[in-house]
Amino acid sequence: MIPILTLSEMRDVEGQTVAGGISEYDLILSAGEAVYQSIKTMLDTSAEEVFETGLPQQLPEDEPGPGDKYDSPKPPTVAFVCGKGHNGADALAAAIRCAHTGLGVVVYHVYADRYSPETRRLRDQLTLAEIPVHTIRSAVDLPVFEDADLIVDGLLGSGLTGHPEGLMASVIHGVNASDRPVLSIDVPSGIACDAGEIPGPAVRADSTLCLGALKPSALFFPSGLTYGKVGYSPVAFDEKKLFGQPSALSMFTWDDALDLLPVKTWRTHKYSAGKVLVIAGSRGMHGAAALSANAALRAGAGLVRAAVPAGIHRDAAPHLLEILGTPLGGDQDYHFAPSHLPELTPWIAWADAIVLGPGLGKHEETLAFLHGLLPLLHGRRVVVDGDALALFHPETLVGGPGFEQFVLTPHSGEYRRMGGLHEDDPSMALLADARAFAKRLGLTLVLKGPTTFCARSAGGVTISASGNPGMATGGTGDVLAGILGRMLAVLPPGDAAPLAVFLHGRAGDSARRDRGTSGMTASDLILYLPLAMKELEDALAADADEDGDDGDDGDIGSSGGAARSG
Repeated sequence: MIPILTLSEMRDVEGQTVAGGISEYDLILSAGEAVYQSIKTMLDTSAEEVFETGLPQQLPEDEPGPGDKYDSPKPPTVAFVCGKGHNGADALAAAIRCAHTGLGVVVYHVYADRYSPETRRLRDQLTLAEIPVHTIRSAVDLPVFEDADLIVDGLLGSGLTGHPEGLMASVIHGVNASDRPVLSIDVPSGIACDAGEIPGPAVRADSTLCLGALKPSALFFPSGLTYGKVGYSPVAFDEKKLFGQPSALSMFTWDDALDLLPVKTWRTHKYSAGKVLVIAGSRGMHGAAALSANAALRAGAGLVRAAVPAGIHRDAAPHLLEILGTPLGGDQDYHFAPSHLPELTPWIAWADAIVLGPGLGKHEETLAFLHGLLPLLHGRRVVVDGDALALFHPETLVGGPGFEQFVLTPHSGEYRRMGGLHEDDPSMALLADARAFAKRLGLTLVLKGPTTFCARSAGGVTISASGNPGMATGGTGDVLAGILGRMLAVLPPGDAAPLAVFLHGRAGDSARRDRGTSGMTASDLILYLPLAMKELEDALAADADEDGDDGDDGDIGSSGGAARSG
């Protein structure tokens, strides 16, 4: 996982790093090298990835001289717009590095009465290298970018308060109006580290390289829209310090999915791949049960059983070809009722994980059914979704012993009805509220929204960057519940939740590439889910081949997936 640090946490890490013997100037050089590597990648149109990580911590002693790398008649030109703070100093260090490799460089530095010693030292180096530095003192000095192939934004850093005004706002407007690709350093200028809002003028970057750690505003909405593609480099910071911060906030990545993905081996059989019981549906809502059950199956479950009121079974059955149908009650039962509990009890014992709630409806008898069901679920692995979240409304809030393996999956409206904040509240407040909710009830919370938070009972929060607006359509939450049910059958809740959210988003991203955003449906995600998982399986197989594993026993790489699959 990649750490996500608040402004105060980042400053604390920086202070510890300097106290440990690495100077401010060394940190700036390290950041400059990371930015330079990103510039190279952005200028190389054949590169598959936007950024490299794990970059060198200082400039190499044998760096190439001018023209060694870019010796064409007219090498690319990079324009640097720099402020007076550390962000500007990082940009100046990157400018020097670019000039040493033969790139065209032009620097625009916003005037300040006083520069830091590090900034003054870097400006002196630019002068010695005969690199022009244009000081911006007034509107007549504003940059013109017509000769630039790339703009590097080092105007304002993560410590922004308020919003840019006057000359700084004018420079930002010029960057946005330039029609040139923009690389922002750490955060796009005009965006604060910890806030999800766009308070005023802000650079609209094509790519942003976060230094040390990702910043919360990169993952929040709408601030994250200004970042473009997001990269990350730990630069010279100690990664143990980066991961040891109180927020315990991190981003779930492709590599994390590789580590956790349950992989079927030659030893796997349908009973060990996960048995999932889906308790869902009511009159007019049989599709919710079908979506969840099929999603669990497509996510790799060995057996899925769909328990539905018998009155809707004939409508649901055509969509449950490989699902074990379990109609409860009589043909006139169109919603769940307490009388169904005896029939359901043996299947609760049968299941490795239970998905409860999609399309249940809000009938009075259904609520009574839920309260009667709750004691039977103590100690079980349960995904609580949709209408079953009524169990967790403020007046009936439950939690504590017996609920440690529950995963709640509300969207923002449901979470508000549970006593939480709404997605329109400040992002950091919403995140803190989700963390406190999960800790108070001793379970895992998946709070769905533009940014989905996976809050664990121990206090950590994970964010996934996968997914897209096309998934804002009815039924996608039912699909997530089914995916999560399968993962919960074979993984602990703290691992199952972020993996399911990641795969759900990847399936949506695959569907978007083929089918676009506007016409995407929830059932599209079920179709594309196996392809999203296959990408991971192929990567694991490739790693196994590199390690010399002949695959005779079906184990794939060192992910541990074989053991987790049962």
